Amino acid sequence: MDFRITIVDDEPAARDALRNLLRANCPDTVVSGEAGSVAEAERLLREHKTDLLLLDVEMEDGTGFDLLDQLGELRYNVIFTTAHDDFAIRAFRYNAIDYLLKPIDPDELITAVQKARQNNNYTLQQRQIANLVSTASNKLFDRIILNTTDGPVFAKTNDITRIESYGNYTFVFLAGGERCLVSRNLKEFEEMLPAPLFFRLHQSHLINMAFVKKFLKEDGGHAVMSDGAKIPVARRKKDAFLEALMN
Repeated sequence: MDFRITIVDDEPAARDALRNLLRANCPDTVVSGEAGSVAEAERLLREHKTDLLLLDVEMEDGTGFDLLDQLGELRYNVIFTTAHDDFAIRAFRYNAIDYLLKPIDPDELITAVQKARQNNNYTLQQRQIANLVSTASNKLFDRIILNTTDGPVFAKTNDITRIESYGNYTFVFLAGGERCLVSRNLKEFEEMLPAPLFFRLHQSHLINMAFVKKFLKEDGGHAVMSDGAKIPVARRKKDAFLEALMN
């Protein structure tokens, strides 16, 4: 059975480009519907089934996020398509499969559609259950002792924004702007702190996902933290990092 795709974009040329890319690169898919506005898309998606929604962010009568809010519980996957990377974090918090920048790269589209196929049976309800379990687990971890050169510092786990490797030591950055040099290596912190709240996105960096402000695709991918720090995302960690953002 063909994989049904709905395209929502207020620019006819953008819809044409997506349709042509899908036809040329994604066999066994069919564009089952198209809409050029939030209002039109809402009517279409309430009346017709789809497996994947390719959704523009900014449209004349609202945003793609407005559409998802109006639709409520989703029974299909979503990939955002946009000319701007400012909405990436918000997109993944809507459980988007991917976030593609225009002009869309065919290889990135192929990968995203394949991911949507694999994810098709992973329902929103299952994600919500996983989130509840993660939240409950995180509550078990409240405080941590940081043994610094000046003596022990007692820090709330949730106040740790990121940890950076410094040889056999680490710098621990706290929400208040304090930086502590600690005689533990990054691996020890990775094993100690709760996942998925803390994520090792690079051999030298462990971050608190709650303090990720923005994801930039440039130069292989960077997480921009609330303190302005740009943390590189290792290529082999990118998919797992984006999956963590979705949850």
